[in-house]
Amino acid sequence: MTDMSHSVHPGRPLRIAVLAHGLRVAGGLSVGRNIIAALGAVAPEHAYLVTFPSGVGYEAQVAKIPNCQSVDYQYQGKIQRWRFDRVFLPKIVRDFKPDIVFGLGNRGLLDPPCPQAILVQDPHNFYPARHLGRIDLLERVRTAYNARHLGQCLRRTELVFCQQEVALKRLKETFNYTGRLAVFPNAVSALFAEKLNYSQPAALAPLAGKTKLFCLTKFYSHKNLESLVSVFRRFPRELKDVVVITTVAADQSPTAPRYLRMVHEAGLEDKLVNVGPLPQEALPGYYRHCQAFILPTLLESFSGTYLEAMQLGCPILTSDLDFARVICGDAALYFDPWNPASIKDAILRLKDDPTVGRALVEKGHARMKQFFRSWPDIVRDAMATLVTLAAKA
Repeated sequence: MTDMSHSVHPGRPLRIAVLAHGLRVAGGLSVGRNIIAALGAVAPEHAYLVTFPSGVGYEAQVAKIPNCQSVDYQYQGKIQRWRFDRVFLPKIVRDFKPDIVFGLGNRGLLDPPCPQAILVQDPHNFYPARHLGRIDLLERVRTAYNARHLGQCLRRTELVFCQQEVALKRLKETFNYTGRLAVFPNAVSALFAEKLNYSQPAALAPLAGKTKLFCLTKFYSHKNLESLVSVFRRFPRELKDVVVITTVAADQSPTAPRYLRMVHEAGLEDKLVNVGPLPQEALPGYYRHCQAFILPTLLESFSGTYLEAMQLGCPILTSDLDFARVICGDAALYFDPWNPASIKDAILRLKDDPTVGRALVEKGHARMKQFFRSWPDIVRDAMATLVTLAAKA
């Protein structure tokens, strides 16, 4: 049971353990860093224990939190991570004597010493196998283990945040969770509020006259990039003037080299033009000089690239699935991600009718103004919810 030996009085500063050490790659890393960066600004009155992954950019944000103890966690493999989470982390948290534990990385503690909240970002935990993409047996086992572990944590978790309503609904149904639920949305990274460089990237210069679609994602099986290979294989004549710009590196996942070989063996390197990973400051130029952003993903929680595309005036082509529709609404052109013909038709509709892209851009700008907020605003609301939760304990 949760230790209620100390009471929390409304209005007094809290001791909050923030567990972010599992957020070290891809979208989880971006969300984790933005949350930590906002903490010191929006809620500096509290005392914090922050666990974070070493060497991926958290250090500067953690240093700005006024009253903060930190644990710099160096990832050394899954077994070592398991030992840290099960053996060392519980003692570190207990010694801090927190009023609340806030797990940012899809899990918390199995036996927390106080009320616990978890931010669940990984949709693998609550979507069926069809959405996982082409994963091997080891990855299926890993996915099943993570979902099982989350289920165990939820037994001792009073509050769960997800990034949008669809995720909350799916999590509640999957785990039969009866605790409190709240939305913790994504936001555009702070860089996109600064002065941007919209100049054409050098990699796009040889593609003048082509319809260029920007596919900004690391390679993961659920991103479904193999579907783009199928599209160009099946419809070479219809898509002869279309290219997709991808940002894949062979070390992004165990299956990334297989995808790159697939593109090479199909002779599609001039259609699926891979520029590799891009620094964030280069992204505005790609969004501005491509005719659309395309993402054939099978699984998302809340992709920040949708927001970036809307803010930077790039039409969106994406999967006709619940997680995409709840974010993009009428500001995207949708296709069936399992059907190459459907993807082709969406591309051609945008290519052949310029009014379609212009309408999507206008709707995207309107949607950004109506629905989406800054990281400080999002974190401020979440902290108010955590304070209320601690006060009720």
